[in-house]
Amino acid sequence: MKRKPFLLLLIIALTALALPASGNEELYKIAVLPFEDGSIQDRWWDEGHWDVGKGISDEFVTEFLKTNRFRLIEREQIDRILEEQDFGQSGRVDTQTAATIGKILGVDFLVMGRVTEFSLKSAEVSGLSFKQGIGLGVKSTNAIVAIDARLVDTSTAEIIASATGRGDKRSTNLSVAVDWSAIALGSDEFRTTNLGIATREAVASAAKQLADLAYSSGRRTAPAVKLRGVVAYASGDRVIINIGSSAGVKPDMVFVVNRVLEVVKDPITDEVIDEVTEMVAEIKVTEVKEKSATCTVLQKLSSNLTTAVGDVIVQK
Repeated sequence: MKRKPFLLLLIIALTALALPASGNEELYKIAVLPFEDGSIQDRWWDEGHWDVGKGISDEFVTEFLKTNRFRLIEREQIDRILEEQDFGQSGRVDTQTAATIGKILGVDFLVMGRVTEFSLKSAEVSGLSFKQGIGLGVKSTNAIVAIDARLVDTSTAEIIASATGRGDKRSTNLSVAVDWSAIALGSDEFRTTNLGIATREAVASAAKQLADLAYSSGRRTAPAVKLRGVVAYASGDRVIINIGSSAGVKPDMVFVVNRVLEVVKDPITDEVIDEVTEMVAEIKVTEVKEKSATCTVLQKLSSNLTTAVGDVIVQK
């Protein structure tokens, strides 16, 4: 009965371990500057209500976080540096000043760019009139968002990659008036609109291109993600682990079995922050199923421990 709380803590610890095995220190650190919107001619929105450039940069941060390939700087910190260094005025931020900002922030790359289109056009397709003063209209709505983005190396002020993203969402439905002044850019309400969908499409496309190009620039290789799991069965030299082909396990892969001796928690937040482990054995995959794999013990790494259910396995 005493083993259940320990297994619960172990599961929590494994969740924390579901990161690139090479560690956060191998991830690029980047900052996304507010995008310019100077090239947009039709500013149909209330400029006092929306800051399109900052809204787009926030969407980029969200997309970059999804990749698990970067460490991101908070926008508040970026805004403070821009204000302190007087870089916030239009036209002041170029690749040279961006590199300076990047060095102050301590990042590898800066993402900067321009919103070239942020349009929303509607047209009545047809209308039906039932009686005087009462009618039903059908409206066609077309939202287009286009973005040019650049990745600047802060050590050289060189643009090492550029990308364009475009989103186009069209729909035809019953005409419903939308009060855009009551919707916050980037909010859940905004995301469900045609303009919100087009924005996410454009940003997602450009962010993926930059993420791929960042690690193909030659400065650093993409962090390798090592497979991790738990021993589900152990008897003699036969070990079955709880991950299989669906997780990428293949025959002849070698895993190191680790015994978690103690879970380390933050004394203030009670969050699991580390663990004390001891290596038990090396095992080799001999048979793979969809959700499990059978292994054989290659060598024992501990004189007093043997592989047991619940031990953590990490790809070698």
